[in-house]
Amino acid sequence: MDFLLKNGTVYLDGKLQKHDLKIQGGKISFLKVNDISNLTVIDCNNLFIFPGFVDVHTHLREPGFSYKETVETGTNAAAHAGYSAIFTMPNLKPVPDSVEN
Repeated sequence: MDFLLKNGTVYLDGKLQKHDLKIQGGKISFLKVNDISNLTVIDCNNLFIFPGFVDVHTHLREPGFSYKETVETGTNAAAHAGYSAIFTMPNLKPVPDSVEN
């Protein structure tokens, strides 16, 4: 399914600007859209459109502390919040400082 994100605010050329974005095959294909046939239109007025965020300091807590969080719950929360990549800290039990661990 292809989408038209209409009236969204995007960061482009060093500033925030209003644009329509066409998403075709999971990729941004146009910043200016003339033909909207076969597109699902989503009104993004008063919304910001950003690429996936990256968090370089996360704690997934497995193994050893899964009562706090698991890899599944932590990665699901990150994806839900718009993060496309996370880097997890090695403060686990056992510490992942060898091939065996």
